[in-house]
Amino acid sequence: MTTPESLTPEAVSAILRDPSSPLYPTQITVYCDECGTEFTADYMVTTDQTSSERLEAARAHMRTQGWQCDRTGDHCPQDKAAPNPQPADCARCQQPFDSTDTRFDGRAQHRDTQWCRRCTDNCHDTTDAFHICAICR
Repeated sequence: MTTPESLTPEAVSAILRDPSSPLYPTQITVYCDECGTEFTADYMVTTDQTSSERLEAARAHMRTQGWQCDRTGDHCPQDKAAPNPQPADCARCQQPFDSTDTRFDGRAQHRDTQWCRRCTDNCHDTTDAFHICAICR
């Protein structure tokens, strides 16, 4: 069941007086993973919602308040995690990536890996399904 983002006091009062309403108020607090800042607010939830769904309702509201709530954690506006920068150099040969070198064995970054196309092309063990090396992982 979805509930409106923001309920007026009159709507909350009407929900609380309605004995057949599945909604009830609950207070949820989420902490910043960096500094411990608390964000506390009241939400209308149902007994059908899991604790994860209730937490996601709080996080959805927190995102509108400038918080970053994603797979990296919960971060207040002052501690938003910096986006993961793309590597500038190949992890194997340490040569800078050259996005203009589009040859199959060139210096451009191979897909979203940390290696250039030349280093990826140097791995010759592609016939073994269980082969694992620094290039093939």
